Amino acid sequence: MLLARYFRPGQHVLDPFAGSGTTLVQALESGLDATGVDVAAFNCLLMEVKTRTYNPFILEQDLRSAHARIGETTGERPSAYVRRWYAPQAARELIGFRALVDDYEHADVLRVVLARAARSARRTTHFDLDFPRDPQLEPYWCHKHRRECRPVDTAAQFLRRYTLDTLARLKAFARVRARGCTASVIHGDVREVALGRFAGVLTSPPYPGLIDYHEQHRYAYELLALDDRRELEVGAAAAGTSRAALAAYSDGIVAALINAKESVARSAPFVIVVNDRRDLYPEILERAGLRLEQRLRRHVNRRTGRRAGEFFEDVLIAR
Repeated sequence: MLLARYFRPGQHVLDPFAGSGTTLVQALESGLDATGVDVAAFNCLLMEVKTRTYNPFILEQDLRSAHARIGETTGERPSAYVRRWYAPQAARELIGFRALVDDYEHADVLRVVLARAARSARRTTHFDLDFPRDPQLEPYWCHKHRRECRPVDTAAQFLRRYTLDTLARLKAFARVRARGCTASVIHGDVREVALGRFAGVLTSPPYPGLIDYHEQHRYAYELLALDDRRELEVGAAAAGTSRAALAAYSDGIVAALINAKESVARSAPFVIVVNDRRDLYPEILERAGLRLEQRLRRHVNRRTGRRAGEFFEDVLIAR
């Protein structure tokens, strides 16, 4: 495990491209404190909910109470986005759940439940949940299930499933996280935000021109009215992979690493997991004043959807 190899329990690790918080969760399990930085508001919400310390009795009381109220609706008119991507009943159920969220102490946990349900309840094919382009309104041949499927028309089943599943996940994590370790989340541009002091960096930066992380979670931004800062994304998919776009990506990663470098000791490890198929990172590290110490290759399996198949990542160790 990368954390165990390069960090000791009690140290504080930084993830400048924290995404949904994998580094933070693993750090808390391994006896480390962790700070995650991300420009995407939805990612920051996920990290906060995953790593917060809860009173288990109040958490369970809140989520089970909300679970019992699933199906309540309001007279609020859905937005154009919601009307396009959700069947009328699903839209009513999602908006009804959103209306009850603020009745509870653990409102952010319920917002994550809402987002998880909204992802699954869209009128799209089962195998294109990550990047749907247009609503699916008719039955279709499903590559995932290998049979004819129909787009969903209700959301209540997903709200019920994810309310209880989220409760179970948070309770399970509470049992394995190290006592006394904490995580903090910074919502901002890592090229500019002020950081603290850290023992080192473990991160997986965005890949150039591959994913628009704000658009990928558009349902959450629309339903939760989250702050959209996609123009600050490093390597935004909209920029593409032209020579100019790759140069801008490299400049952004260099600026982020330089800012992070100011917060660690001279010999601190920078562990970077990235698909560097364009071989950009040797130059990026050099420009950031980091020395590449080791380059490892690891195999990753994609498990579902049309993107299933073989995939490889590089693990770069620099100081």
